[in-house]
Amino acid sequence: MNQQNYHSSFTVRKTAREAFNCINRVSDWWTVNLMGDSKELGDIFTAPFGKTTATMRLTEVVPDRKIVWQVVNCYLDFLRDKTEWKDTRIVWEISWGNEGTRVHMTHEGLTPGLECYDNCVKGWDFYVKGSLYKLLTEGKGTPDAGNEGRREKDTAQRRAPRAVADIEKGTVLATADVAMPPDRVFCALTDGREIEQWWGESDVYRMRDWNADTRVGGRYSVTVHRPDGHDLPASGKFLEIEQPRKLVHTRKYEWEHPTLGRRETTISYLLAPVGTGTRVTVRHEGFEGCGEAAYEHAEGWERVLGWLDHYLYYEFYFPKN
Repeated sequence: MNQQNYHSSFTVRKTAREAFNCINRVSDWWTVNLMGDSKELGDIFTAPFGKTTATMRLTEVVPDRKIVWQVVNCYLDFLRDKTEWKDTRIVWEISWGNEGTRVHMTHEGLTPGLECYDNCVKGWDFYVKGSLYKLLTEGKGTPDAGNEGRREKDTAQRRAPRAVADIEKGTVLATADVAMPPDRVFCALTDGREIEQWWGESDVYRMRDWNADTRVGGRYSVTVHRPDGHDLPASGKFLEIEQPRKLVHTRKYEWEHPTLGRRETTISYLLAPVGTGTRVTVRHEGFEGCGEAAYEHAEGWERVLGWLDHYLYYEFYFPKN
């Protein structure tokens, strides 16, 4: 068993036949909009989630024991590589013992190195440990029907990440709407364990070694780890903390940034409730005389707010049970 692949399992007081049948009832626990058949060897079905789709073929079916889905095609709208699941396999194994029937699912090929991994783990946890488990134990799962309506309404109302640079004032202003409320967003902006999860991408850079004394006057440090192996340290001091509404801190690169050098700048986050989510406004000051750096950081803030929104997106649609 490859521990790098995603795994999920649970045990229920049901027969192996009941577990086998419930797994095959994909529209009752994954998505009600299922297209195709999902019971017999060779069946092909497509699971749509808005613009995102995944098409599976049943390549192995052992009644009451095992089911294998081969991903023959996919379009993962929220990823840069829309086909990241293609040629991966979802393997269902059923066993039984004194404690009941154990259902074990492995998504072979869904590994930590993929862009999808963190958010797809949240999705699978919701549907396997939550929805499928409920279908077996309570007779009713929680497939994606309700989430689809929330997604469409939420997407229409939310403001996408956008940033502009004011060269005369030496300021960058960025804004975005994210799905979670201000207190949750504030935590994601200040908890080092979370920052290291969402801030960055493997082929751009990742935040590492976040260390902070999160109080007014306290200092923080972080390392920007680039894919070429270079580590670029930065640090700063917290100036204002008004949880969950406002966070202000300085930032200085501890290396010669090509367009900003080691100049100290100031970053302000304002968090305002918008519907069920939060409007995040970032004001980054200190770029006087450094127009190129201001434009560069404006582009960077759009990317960063996109990462933040992407990180909290799945928690909103797939809440923990």
